[in-house]
This record gives sequence, C-alpha cells and structure tokens, in this order.
Amino acid sequence: MNEDWDTYLGYLRQLPFVKKASITDVSTRSSIRRGIDEQDAVLEVKTSRGTHEFAVELKKTHLTYALADGLIAHSRRNDRKPLILFTLSVPRKIGRYLGEHGINYIDQAGNCRFLINTDFVAVIEGQKPIKSVATGRGIAIPGYRVLFTILANPELLNAPVRSLADAAAVSKTTAAETIARLVREGLVGPVERQRRIMDPKSLLDRWMIGYETVRPRMIVGRYRTQDANPAALEERVEKELGESILWAWGGGAAAMRISKHYRGEETVLHVCNPDNDLPRRLRALPANDGPLIIQNTPNKTAFEGIAPHTVHPLLVTAELMASADPRAREAAFEIREGHIKI
Repeated sequence: MNEDWDTYLGYLRQLPFVKKASITDVSTRSSIRRGIDEQDAVLEVKTSRGTHEFAVELKKTHLTYALADGLIAHSRRNDRKPLILFTLSVPRKIGRYLGEHGINYIDQAGNCRFLINTDFVAVIEGQKPIKSVATGRGIAIPGYRVLFTILANPELLNAPVRSLADAAAVSKTTAAETIARLVREGLVGPVERQRRIMDPKSLLDRWMIGYETVRPRMIVGRYRTQDANPAALEERVEKELGESILWAWGGGAAAMRISKHYRGEETVLHVCNPDNDLPRRLRALPANDGPLIIQNTPNKTAFEGIAPHTVHPLLVTAELMASADPRAREAAFEIREGHIKI
C-alpha cells in the first residue's frame, strides 16, 4: 500500500459516519493521458447506508486554481463516479471553490470536504499544511525550461547534457542540476538504465504550477493595434513576420488552430528573442489592457507545435489554464486530453 494512500485514508476513517475506507483499482498507467473511465484509484467507503465509490485523483503538488479547474473539467466529463482529490495542501479559498463545483478533497493536513449524496457531509478547514523536509532551493526559471523540454521531448533525457541544454536554452550546469533534482524526487529514473519520466502527471503538474511564475517574466508587453478583429491582426502579423524570425501563436489563437473550439479576445505571440523594433514592425502601441501579448520565448523546443505557427501544446495548455475565462480552461483540458502524449 502506498503511504500516500494511508495518510488520506487515516483522516477519512476518523469521520464519524465512515465505517471503513479502502483503496482499490490503483492505476499503473504511466501517462498523463486519461480516458473517460480512468482515474488514479477507486476509493471505497462504507457507511450505515451502504458502500460508496469515488474516483480518486492523486496530486503530489500543492493545489492552484489552474489545477483545480482541470479537475472540474475532468469531473464534468466523467460522471460515473463522484471525484475526490488527494493532494498535499488545499488552501481554504480553493477548497471552497472545489466544493462549489461538487469536488470532494482531502489534503495531508486533514483539511477536507467530503459529501456522500445528501446523507453525510464533512468539512474541515484551517489545518496548517505539513511542512516537507527541506530539499534545497526551489526550481528557478531556467529549471522550468528544462522541465518543459523533457516533457516535450522525453528522449532528450538520454541525450548528451549539451543537447538538452541547447534545446532548453539553458546552461549545461542548469540542465544537469535540474535532472539530478528530478531523479532525487523520483520524477525521473536514474541513469543506471535508460532514463525515463517516472511520474508524467506529477511532472506536468509541477511544470504547470511553475509556468505561473515563469510567464510574467516572459512577457515583453501588451499592445493595442488598429486591426478590426483578431483575425485581421493574425493575417497582418503573419504577412509582416513571415519566416524572418522564429515566432508562433500561443493561447487562444493556437487553440483555435488545434481544436477549432475556442479563440478568445487575447492574441498571444511568442517570439524567440525579439528585438526592440518588433512592436514598431507590427504597428502596435503599448497598452496595459491591450489584447496583443508579445512573449519572449528563447526555448526553441516551444516552437514545435502540432499546427502551423503554433507553440507546443504543452505551452498552449498552460496559457489557457492561466486565463480567467472558463471556456479557455475547457479548451486547455481538451488539448491536454487529445494532444499531449508522454
């Protein structure tokens, strides 16, 4: 039995209406892709009114709104069993947000929201997160570039360090230290055999959370143009830039090309090391609320999209998840399900 399960089951068994709680059908699938019936495990709970089953989502990271929205989207597509989240820590506001959308949860401090039909309910808040043993400084921005690169191209784990560093646009030292850290944390296999990603879901969650830190420093600026609509802006940008520099669409512009279901008002333009003259070329004026967002994306792997002039679907998904628009987060889940394979 995984000790992670024991922690969560221990808290559940303390609830007065729970007679028995156990884990069954633990998934061994090493992939971030999941079908409509897939879950990490099944939770079986016995009460005075029978036995109840829940689909378990296990996350080995602290919870953010972006990850919470992914769970909500997944729950809407899989209504055969109610969903319960097991995770390290759930902030009070996010816990209430999950509750509003019918998602049960329990964290390693004992905070929980556990509802069985309308018969039983338990809500515990305010328990402080358990501090993990210190493992040194957190991953810095260049380290998150390495995470992204190995998620996009896992074969680089077994390439020379220089190749990984070049693809991620980081130093060889950063590439080597990041891989060593991931090996220590059990996310990447050791070098004795061919290295591989051991826990794709957790590694992806780790990068998604990190992107919330990385992205503000990638943004060159927000701009407004005189184009009548996003389609007109895209047409003009494509004509102006052509193949003169390395660039690609992200966010909604990329999502529309990939899934055909969502565009939104913002237009995210990724450029590899743009020069200061780029806004002038695009006849774009700085504006704090401008719909055109130009991002400096030095990582060349990011430009390996699945549709012409789009960034990698990993990056598109992360950008959509960072949006305040629920439709964007739905599109993110769809792209993750259909186009991210690890």
